[in-house]
Amino acid sequence: MAPPSADSVNILLKQALHADDNASLLNCLYNRDEKVILKSISLLTPADVVKLLKFFVLQIQSRGAVLVCLLPWLQTLLGQHMSSIVSQESSLQLLNSLYQLIEARTSTFKSALQLSTTLDFLFSEIADDEEGDEEEAIPPIIYEDKDTDDEESESDAMDTDGEAEELGDVTDASEHSDASEIMSD
Repeated sequence: MAPPSADSVNILLKQALHADDNASLLNCLYNRDEKVILKSISLLTPADVVKLLKFFVLQIQSRGAVLVCLLPWLQTLLGQHMSSIVSQESSLQLLNSLYQLIEARTSTFKSALQLSTTLDFLFSEIADDEEGDEEEAIPPIIYEDKDTDDEESESDAMDTDGEAEELGDVTDASEHSDASEIMSD
């Protein structure tokens, strides 16, 4: 199926503007062919230009994601018809609204871009650290928490050689405040 020609898009665009049919208007604006956009915009009357500008402002206010599709159309519209837009007092408020919307979107984009850049930097450091670890091959340190029951069973196993029976019960000096005294039964 061949893409629509500039003449057919222009006719659909004008019909959608006159009928206030936003769905048909969006369908026209999804066309991204520069030649179609240029010719369709150039054939608009000053009244149609203002209607289209109002539509752009409303769409950007309600659905910011549509801006990607609308941007080439908006740029062409402003580039070709700026003198007729500025000459109409009613369009000055639209231009001000459009400026504020674009400023709000770009300020959000700036902080999101800054966050994205920071995350990319941090992840690259992590990746560099992992690559360095592979070269050095340092074994991980594993900490094992021993239970007191485990310690007693180990000391019982050491007592089987008979030395503990010969010495009798010996208390560890480190358990007392005075280390010089060793108590025995």
